[in-house]
Order: sequence, then C-alpha cells, then structure tokens
Amino acid sequence: MILAAAGRTIRARGPEKLTLSAVAAAAGVSRPTIYRWFPTKALLLGAITAYEVEQFDIGLQSLAARHRDPGRRLDAALRYLVNYLDDSISADSIHVDAEFALQGLADALQPHVESLARVLDDALDEVPTVAAGTATRRQAAEMFLRIAYSHYLVPDPDAEHLLATMRAFAGLPRRRRRPAHA
Repeated sequence: MILAAAGRTIRARGPEKLTLSAVAAAAGVSRPTIYRWFPTKALLLGAITAYEVEQFDIGLQSLAARHRDPGRRLDAALRYLVNYLDDSISADSIHVDAEFALQGLADALQPHVESLARVLDDALDEVPTVAAGTATRRQAAEMFLRIAYSHYLVPDPDAEHLLATMRAFAGLPRRRRRPAHA
C-alpha cells in the first residue's frame, strides 16, 4: 500500500518533489509509519523499484497459471505488458521527470526480461525468429519489452496499436478491432 502510493505520487509529481508526508497522505497512513519503514527518501525510492519489479512478476505468474496454451499465454502476456506499463509508467511520467523515468525503465529492463522469459518459456517459441532459431527466447522477451517501453518515449494515443505491433512481431494472428460503442 505504501509503495504503490509512493509510485503514484512520483509519477504525478516527480521524485524531486516527493516528500514522505505526501506519500503518507496518499497511502492513508501517518508520517511516523512512513518514517518507521522508510527513514530516508533514498530507501523509499529503492524499495519502489523492487516493488514494481515484483508486481510485474506476480502479474505474469498469475497470467501463466490461467493460460496453459503457449499461443494464448503469449497473447495474454503482451496485453498484460501494455496494461501494466499504462498503469505503472504512463507517458506523463516522462514529462514530469524524464531522467528519473528513463532511469526507472533502464533499471527495470533486465529484471523484466528475466521475468518475461521465465514465465513465458515455451510460449516464446511461437515468435517466428525464435522458431527459426535466429533469436533466443530471452532476446524475444527483451524485444517485446523494448517495443513496449518505446511507447512511452514516442507515445501513440492508441495502446491497441502498440499491442497490434507486438502481436505482429510475435507472429500471432491479427485480431479485428472491437467496434466502438456509441
């Protein structure tokens, strides 16, 4: 609860304007509670990164448990990746503090690659370059993450476009767009 609130606060205000008081207010806890767990801002920032990597992994593991078929697992993971990044990074965080946001992406890349490659495992064999033997599962996982990360550097207002790009790279069949409801 505290770490999730701190992440939201940073995305809204940037790390330079982050105060432990603001985190306490966002988390609905007292300032002494924040200070007991995180006596310094540096400790809080480090814990946020670890928390977000852990949340990414937990979400992927849950997805894998629901989708045993490799193709469906891959497709669900790509949607999860887009949704996770929309919820946790957002293009606004790049504008609030670009250096911090980019460093966060850089710090999370390798743990996210490891998690995606481990959880998807044989589902990555669906990717044409992996199936052809020209890329490893880990390389495919990294490419998906780099494609997704790029969405926040050069945003597209339609997250479905990003998902369609990753699905095409994965060699998954095209999906028809859902009709807009009036």
